[in-house]
Formats: sequence, C-alpha cells, structure tokens
Amino acid sequence: MLFDVRPKEDRKDLYDRDKEVEEIKESVERKVWLAVYGVRRVGKTSVVNVAINDPKYIVVKFNLIRIYDPKKKKYPKSSFISLFLESVNEAIKKYTLGGRVVRFISNVLGIDEKSFIEFNVVKIRAKLKRFRDEDLSSVIRELDLLSSDNKKTLVLVFDEAQELLKVNGINFPSFFHDIYDYCKSTTVIFTGSTVGILEKTLKGLEYEKPFFGRYIRRIKVEKFNEEMSKDFLLKGFDEEGIKVNEEVIREALKRFDGIPGWLTFFGAEYSFRVKHGEKADIDEIEAMAIEEVRKEAKDFISNTQSPERYSAVILSLDRLGGHGSLRDVTKVVNSILNEVPEPRVYEILNRLVDVSFIEKEGDEYYLPKDEPDRKGLVLASKDILSKVS
Repeated sequence: MLFDVRPKEDRKDLYDRDKEVEEIKESVERKVWLAVYGVRRVGKTSVVNVAINDPKYIVVKFNLIRIYDPKKKKYPKSSFISLFLESVNEAIKKYTLGGRVVRFISNVLGIDEKSFIEFNVVKIRAKLKRFRDEDLSSVIRELDLLSSDNKKTLVLVFDEAQELLKVNGINFPSFFHDIYDYCKSTTVIFTGSTVGILEKTLKGLEYEKPFFGRYIRRIKVEKFNEEMSKDFLLKGFDEEGIKVNEEVIREALKRFDGIPGWLTFFGAEYSFRVKHGEKADIDEIEAMAIEEVRKEAKDFISNTQSPERYSAVILSLDRLGGHGSLRDVTKVVNSILNEVPEPRVYEILNRLVDVSFIEKEGDEYYLPKDEPDRKGLVLASKDILSKVS
C-alpha cells in the first residue's frame, strides 16, 4: 500500500523511484559500493529495501540509529559490536545460514552456539570485549564465503552510517579495506539523512589509509515534484477507496512540499479518519507531524554546546522570511542575543546544514520549505530560548 508508513519492501508498494532502484541493483550486481542519501523522510530506506529484496542476495542490515543517543558524542566499542552481532544473528536466522559462522562467533565469545542463536544478551554482553576488529572482519569473510558457495551476493547495509564517526575504538578504514579487498561476493551500501556528516564519513574512509582510493558511488533520493506528489496522493487515496476533494489535495501539496514521508503520513491518517467516520482535519494531522519534528529538533539543539545560539540562528532565518545570507543572519542573531561573532554564526549554520535541518543554496541559507519541518524547528528553538529568557 502506498500509504503504509513503515519502510517499503515490495516494489508494488513503492511509488516511482525506478531510476534509483535500478541504479542500486546495477551497483550491487557489479559489486560497486554505494551511498544512498537524501533529506529526512525522503524514502531512502524504502528505495534500498526494494532494490535489494531479491533471492539472489543475502542481506545484513546494520541499523545504526539503534545505538543513536543525542546526549553522547561518542559510543563505546561494545555498542557497535553488540549491534553488529545482533544484525548478523538476524540474518543467520532469516537465511538459515548457521554452521561455521555461528561456530566462529561462539568460539570468540566463549559461549555455546545455542546462546548465540537465542541471542542471550546476559551471556553475550559480558563477553563483548573479546571481540576484536579482526574478528569483525572474519565474520564478514565467513558470510562472504557462504554467499559465494550458494552463488549469492552478500549485501551489507549500514543505515544512518554517519553514526560510525562516533564509535570509539574501531578502525573502520581497516575494517572496510578488508571487506573491499578480500570479500569478492560482497558489496556495501551506506545510507544517511544527515547528508553533510555522511559525506564527511565517506570521505574519511576514502582518504584514510588503508582504504584510500576505493570508490564509493553516490545516489541521491530527491523529493517528489508537485506533479508526482499529486499523483502519489491520488493513487494512494484510490487504493484506500477514499474520495478527496481537490482543495484538500492542493492544501497538502502546499504544506508537505514533496516530502514522501509527510505525504504518506497525511494520506494514511486522513484515510483512517474518513474510514472510521471521524473528522479528517488537515490542520490536526499537520500538528501531529510538527510535534514529531519539534521533539527531534529539541533533542538535537539541547545537546549542542550552544543551544541558545543554535536557537537564535534558526529564529533569525524565520524572521528573515525563511532564508538569508550569513551577514543578514548574524545581524538578527545579535538582536536576539548578546554579541555572537560572525564566524560562530557561520559555524552553526553549516552544522545545521550538515545535519539536514536547514539547506544552503549559493550564499543563502534556507529553512525547510515543508511546514512540519519548518514549524517544528522554529517551535523547538522558541522552547529553548524561553527557558533562558
């Protein structure tokens, strides 16, 4: 269903994206490593899921958002290793791989195979320090051999890969170098929504020895244009058996600005309310989306070194009509707070671009054009400044 708010797995449930799906599939077939990126809620995970949903592939997904903590600048090595082993365990169960991979992991951890298959957290957690960088590589080599023996391709997906930068104690260039050079039946997909930080992560890999010089292809997932957004909503409502007047469609196009996640959320919630005889109010549905962004943005801003300055920068852009140059933003920031040097404003603006809360075109910085992201970001900033005023 087009209005299923969970990440899509089946091609029939994914609207458009033929180009991106084919680019990913061709890259996997050729064993070209790639990064799939785009702003929040643009549908990266769905595009990747659909592209790799193929019996020719054995897929291991490492969802790094599971170790994400906005309060932490660094994650302990054990957090990544635990996620790594749990993700491998899920793949072993899904594809009934077992055998030597389970034996290898169990031997390193010093536990029985049943404890790993059942993923007995109490028994495993205490043993995580035994796992070394070379053991991580060895697990992937074992999986690669299994894939090759079964004439399949091993696909490793590192979702929200920018979080790798925050993991302490693991030499990722060496880890990925080993996979790149020795695992001939394996390809790697990195995804991320904090585009600037993901790019820094990838460049950190590409330019650091021993991974230096390896090629990672970039594939960008864009927002829908107005025509696609309208077609998506009309087809989705048709699937749901819901009749929606033209004014509601026009209003949704204006408010959600081609963000697939928001269009899907709106379509699902609107359809649910109509089917159950409730009032389907676009203002109420948008308010739910705004609140989601408000919490997300507040978490991020609160855990920066200068929450008040970040908030002032965002509110300055809002007061400037949603966009402005560094010079203009600095002037407004200094009307809100005591003197903040222009270089510091520049640093904050670019940090906000890196984490995809705002955008930059030429010399101008822009708040998001969709209402949930823009209003949620502004409300979060007002919340924070109200505490210090």
